Amino acid sequence: MNHKLDALAIVPPVPTPLAKDGSLDTEAVGRIAAHLEKGGIDAAFVLGSTGELASLGKACRRAMIATSCEAFRIPVMVGIGYSSMEESLELAEAAAAAGAAAVVLHAPPFYEINTDEMCDWLDLILPRLPLPVYLYNMPWLTGYSFDRETVRHGIAHPGVIGIKDSSGRMDTLEMLVEECVSRPEIRIFVGNEFLFLNALEAGAHGVVGGGGNLYPALFRELIDAWLAGDRETAAARQETINQLGKRIFDLNGTPCSGFATIKAGLAALGLCEPTMAPPLRTCTPEVRAAVASILNPSAAA
Repeated sequence: MNHKLDALAIVPPVPTPLAKDGSLDTEAVGRIAAHLEKGGIDAAFVLGSTGELASLGKACRRAMIATSCEAFRIPVMVGIGYSSMEESLELAEAAAAAGAAAVVLHAPPFYEINTDEMCDWLDLILPRLPLPVYLYNMPWLTGYSFDRETVRHGIAHPGVIGIKDSSGRMDTLEMLVEECVSRPEIRIFVGNEFLFLNALEAGAHGVVGGGGNLYPALFRELIDAWLAGDRETAAARQETINQLGKRIFDLNGTPCSGFATIKAGLAALGLCEPTMAPPLRTCTPEVRAAVASILNPSAAA
């Protein structure tokens, strides 16, 4: 599979659909894949934070990798971030065996590490990964924020082909764009969809936003308008994305509960169960009804 995303791209972080007993719902993976591809996405990112990587058992993670690579007709990126390097390497091997296009690597969570330790860790793991790599800056969950030295160190490895930034900070994203001038082939994706248009204007190449699972066509329309030089339409789509995101993601309160409302949205669309893996809680019937009414106001009338 060709892993290159040469044009501006939409890469939603795909939830892991679980049956009521907590096992992977393989049929739901196929339904989600068809829904996203119909919406015009360019690639799929599985086993990220929205995909509940940290909460799933080994068997479920591997099943999600294999099922997704079979279901999607577009490139699949697989999250392999873990505190254990051995587990990250095992996930990477599973991704390669299943036909994934790339792996996505965030800083090892749990430990408070410094820049020197992070660079040493990159030197250890990157040469051993069997697929192209997207680095993943997710400081609000990992506790580590990529600085200039980390970025320079990471992109010096030829296997690194992209970076996803979920810091939510434009100054961080602008720093990434500046540092990657030396390797213009590197793709930079913003993980905060509220900054999508601003990121494109700053030189980013696409978005990895949770709302792309629920209304992918809006993301497609924004990129298409931007490519056509129609900033007015692009700004209008950004505002719609912002308003929908604020209404849906805030229903559960805490940031990580937004992952649950995204899955509740997919459930409202008839694609999967709303079941979450503990410790994240499945949305209540009241929240699920609210999500459904936002996505389909006419049905709630």
